[in-house]
Amino acid sequence: MSNPNQIKANEIEATSYYVRNRHAMAVFADFGGVYEDYYLHLMQVGMRPSSENDEMLKDGLAALTLHLMARPRDEVTAWTFNFREPPLNLFVTGDTGRGNVVGRIFTEDVKVSATHLMYAQVTRPRYPSRQSTVEVHGRDLLRCVEDYYGQSEQLPARLFRMGGDAYAMLVAQPDIDLKWFQAMDVAAMGRLADEEELGLLERRQYHFECGCDLETVLSVVVRAFAGDLEAIFQGEPELTIQCPRCAGGFKITPAQVEAFNAEQDPGPT
Repeated sequence: MSNPNQIKANEIEATSYYVRNRHAMAVFADFGGVYEDYYLHLMQVGMRPSSENDEMLKDGLAALTLHLMARPRDEVTAWTFNFREPPLNLFVTGDTGRGNVVGRIFTEDVKVSATHLMYAQVTRPRYPSRQSTVEVHGRDLLRCVEDYYGQSEQLPARLFRMGGDAYAMLVAQPDIDLKWFQAMDVAAMGRLADEEELGLLERRQYHFECGCDLETVLSVVVRAFAGDLEAIFQGEPELTIQCPRCAGGFKITPAQVEAFNAEQDPGPT
């Protein structure tokens, strides 16, 4: 069962290098393809975020993707940024195995705390899930991720908007040349290949996609209401259920729920 809002993915390539003698990892990517599919998705689900929130989500998608380049290939990461005044939740998640990233903006019914916060959740097969919460400063997503690295990842990182849809990240490694690291800026990152000795680490492909489908949505609804048709539909002939990760809409009917229930519990044979 596929997502009726599914789009054809434009893959982008992210590339990571080891900066020899400086002891850092540098990651570069141009997110034009990811943003193209993100905007197509917004049209399909009928969402029109403000320009400020739109730019923040794009920064979040870029920062998460660059972060994933430094992570194992079987890891799934989700970040939620909770901002005050005006209240805003910004959610991004990505799967290194599938190479997909997706995100969503929430502006209604947002609960806020005394400070801006970033919540991170990491899952990986055969490993316990990891969760962390850190205080972040301001509403610049790149600076927020730098705050997160400094407090949670234990290795500082720098993130840069390189112009257009291009971004770069510099992640410190043990024995980092800290003075050099702290002095880096956009211009210096642009000259990195000319001025430093780089060793290619990896190339990975990423695309904008949620991966939600009707079967998953039905499973969530059935579990939430214990398969009770009356509780689910309350007399309505059909419902539209929205994916919490991407806002994709799925129409469900009592017949579909009944069929799903029968598949899960076929009865005596």
